[in-house]
Amino acid sequence: MPREETRHPFADEEKGKVLDPNPERRRYLTELFHKFVTHKISAADLMGLPKKRFARLAEIGYVKYKYGRYEEAHDIFKALAQLDSVNAYYHMALGGVYQKLGKNVEAVVSYTRAIRVNPKDLCPYVNRGEIYLRHKNYKKAAEDFRTAILADPDGKSMWANRARSLVIALKRNMDLQKHRQQQASSRPAQAQRPQQGSQRDPRRR
Repeated sequence: MPREETRHPFADEEKGKVLDPNPERRRYLTELFHKFVTHKISAADLMGLPKKRFARLAEIGYVKYKYGRYEEAHDIFKALAQLDSVNAYYHMALGGVYQKLGKNVEAVVSYTRAIRVNPKDLCPYVNRGEIYLRHKNYKKAAEDFRTAILADPDGKSMWANRARSLVIALKRNMDLQKHRQQQASSRPAQAQRPQQGSQRDPRRR
């Protein structure tokens, strides 16, 4: 009997099996892998894993995080972020865990990935900006806070409002840094000025 070339690339009984590719199946696999390598789908999509179970795991991870069991939360959210890399929440949650663990570089990386997946979510901007602020990278902190504030002109977002309060702290730090620099630059000039009564007459003993 001649082989059918017009059927669905994977029949129900063939899913998950390695089959001899026909032209239609090759085209389907090529498109699927192209979506994967261009980050349009995740490894979970590629393998056909049920994402409803991921949501349940995320709830467990959040509970672990809430009660300070950060290492366990880390393991859960790291696995979820790897399996479902197109889900911004998993990257953001992993960044929050890293931040609690004091791993700020890893936290910034995770927040950046969350922003790339969903640039409309303001939370990772504010959290990343706070890390920059604590490490005195005021320029990058200001950029993240500005992005969050401009995205919420009506002041309805709690994250944008937090950014506004952090901008006040940022301005204070920048003013303090500027004041210290001015003080440091004025010290050599003061040292060159002779003080009254400090010079003795060389003829006197």
